[in-house]
Amino acid sequence: MDIELKKWGNSIGLRIPHQIAKSFGIDENSIIELTESENALIITKKKHISTLDELLTSIPQDFQYPEDVYEFVENEPLGREMI
Repeated sequence: MDIELKKWGNSIGLRIPHQIAKSFGIDENSIIELTESENALIITKKKHISTLDELLTSIPQDFQYPEDVYEFVENEPLGREMI
């Protein structure tokens, strides 16, 4: 597939066709890494690093700790633990 490059400020812009972006899960908010390799440019989608708020909101409302952790979480401190 041939893709025409365009000037974008002092840089050159590359448009990724919709079908390719869709198949790689790339959208306008994605972060990619561009790597040089001899006569090639390699474009790699970077993994999204979740924020603490995103992780906390992803916990289901009906979440329950597994049995082996529940007792630890629900018990009162026994000594001089720092909370």
